[in-house]
Amino acid sequence: MAHVSWDNNLPTTWTAMVDGQAICAVKRKDIGGWTAAWADDRLWPAPAHLPKAMPQSTRFFSSLEEAQAAVEQALSA
Repeated sequence: MAHVSWDNNLPTTWTAMVDGQAICAVKRKDIGGWTAAWADDRLWPAPAHLPKAMPQSTRFFSSLEEAQAAVEQALSA
């Protein structure tokens, strides 16, 4: 399991770091909510309510805590 640390550029961006390398950027959106975008070739799976959707490198979350938890869970899998 990778140890994730968070580096922040207040107030809009948080970067997930593993062993000093940026893995994922979580950014606040002007319209509300947050997006998490992988810095490498990882993809977020399609949401359960859209089973035919293609996996994407960016995913929308309603809160910063939800986004950070999803990133940490994805990295621990």
